[in-house]
Amino acid sequence: MLFFSFLLFPAAHGAISDTTNGDVSISPPPVQKETARDFYNAGTGKLRAGKLDDAETLLESSLAKQDERVQPAALFNLGDVRFDQGIEELKKSPDGAAKRTGSAIDIGTGAIAKATDALASNDVQQMVDAYLAGRGAQKEMRAATQAVQRALEAHGRTLLKWRGALGDFQSAAELNPADTNAAHNAEFAEQSIARLVDSLREMQQAAANLSDKQAELSGLLQQLKGKIPAPNAPPGGDGEDDNLGENGDHPLPESLKGLTESTGGGGHEMDLKISSDEAGQLLNSIQPDGKNLPLGGNEPGQPNARSGRIW
Repeated sequence: MLFFSFLLFPAAHGAISDTTNGDVSISPPPVQKETARDFYNAGTGKLRAGKLDDAETLLESSLAKQDERVQPAALFNLGDVRFDQGIEELKKSPDGAAKRTGSAIDIGTGAIAKATDALASNDVQQMVDAYLAGRGAQKEMRAATQAVQRALEAHGRTLLKWRGALGDFQSAAELNPADTNAAHNAEFAEQSIARLVDSLREMQQAAANLSDKQAELSGLLQQLKGKIPAPNAPPGGDGEDDNLGENGDHPLPESLKGLTESTGGGGHEMDLKISSDEAGQLLNSIQPDGKNLPLGGNEPGQPNARSGRIW
């Protein structure tokens, strides 16, 4: 998690009525107009308390007031909120999804080879064994497909949050060029996005390979089922597990949109002016406790500290 030094601006306090005479009609207090500073203070408090969704709403409300004095600080903290939200989404990715996908592909490859040999042999027992092995492989491949789909979804949600964080930090730096922390954090977010995109592409390719193996194995099992005599058919061998997914589908996770690394218009693509090697620290830098290893900051897990008042 990124840690920043926050300054709370003093919020306005409403007057307290000390009227105690029960015979006196007490009018409701006047409705106070909440200022950009009020929303900023409240949002920053929620951020410090780890209530990210509430912080995001309040900081967005502060920005909606279009107070130029508050905007740079609100954008800076909103970027922090959204980057942390992205980390929280990344934590929802199933543990070991990539490793499980690779293992499932290996299992499927073995089951395909076994089924191919059994079909060529025409040996009934060998075909039965291959069919049972194939069905077991299908179950593992189905579970791996579901895991990688959930991982893709979590990474996709993280990508959206980090893109928002990048825009917030960049806007904060533009409004206040003296704030080097904003520029530093924008660079950090940009590197993180580039590595995340690489990770997404790797998972998409693994998911596509897994889907191909699923389809090939399913076809071979259908052939085995047709050649195994009815008296020798294994229990439950009516083919209910031969088709992966509902209605015999072989699900391939949808490719996420907007993952290109060059500006293409529409506000959904970015010009990432860094190499994959330079951005390769992302996933390794995200630790189980949510903290980041140093990426050029002055302390482990922290960007350069902000000093002095924002205004």
